[in-house]
Amino acid sequence: MTNEIIRSNRLELLKNEVFGALDVTDATRNEYRVRITHFIRYAETHGINRNSYLDYKRYLASIDTFSVSTKNKYLIAAKIFLGGLHRLNLIPQKITDHVRGFTQSRLHRKEGLQDADIGKLQRYCSDLPPTPQNLRLRALVALFLFQGLRQIEVVRLDVGDIDLRNKTALIRGKGRDDKEPIHLHPSTVRVLREYLNWYRFRSGALFRSDSNHCRGERLTTKSVREIIKRVFAKLEIDGSTHGFRHFFITKLIKSYKGELLMVSKYSRHRSIQMLEVYNDEIIREQDLPRFYEVFKEIRI
Repeated sequence: MTNEIIRSNRLELLKNEVFGALDVTDATRNEYRVRITHFIRYAETHGINRNSYLDYKRYLASIDTFSVSTKNKYLIAAKIFLGGLHRLNLIPQKITDHVRGFTQSRLHRKEGLQDADIGKLQRYCSDLPPTPQNLRLRALVALFLFQGLRQIEVVRLDVGDIDLRNKTALIRGKGRDDKEPIHLHPSTVRVLREYLNWYRFRSGALFRSDSNHCRGERLTTKSVREIIKRVFAKLEIDGSTHGFRHFFITKLIKSYKGELLMVSKYSRHRSIQMLEVYNDEIIREQDLPRFYEVFKEIRI
């Protein structure tokens, strides 16, 4: 196998052939097209052979500036692209088998917001004047805090998905094509009503950009992260937007005394396996005083 196909002027066409045939959303397809450029640059230098996929994984592993999540995204794009080239008979064999992705224990990731962080945020939001930007911020925070929504679920929301009278919303989750109903917390309903009363949106995206270059367009996950990041920096909160979901799930598990099946109804996990990770961490944290007590008489 050679690197000729990567260097040919058919590159863009091949990308379209491979990713255009996938049964995924347009956003996912575009992300693959962007990320595959990284592998192509690698292949232009190293060529393509039976070990290229494994070698590319090792190359990604050596990049300290990439998180494990980012490395996996590049690796997945390369796997799909190489699989597509094989399907098109442009490389003679499938070279991605038996190569695993990068792994990371979620127990080692400190992402969750703490009660003190939520207290700061609550006081901050309560004191905000009712400007359009502040109403949008409070609506975003309500959906993250009281509903535990993922970022992608929030930006996908349309005005028509919100039913304030019945206190429900239709959510299109990660990797899903259909929408599922959720019950809205009364605090979420109140904040969303204030937000919609101001903006008077009748249809289309629930959250829209107010930037000069893309005013009125659907807010992106990147924009949402930047909005939350600025607030966290101002309040000196060490956390991320995903920290809301971590806080939401942890709070539910503690309140529901480990009834993970019931918690999954609100967290919308497809299985309780991930919730078991949260639960194990909660149990470990609650047991720490007993652990400390064992060694209390020892001094060094």
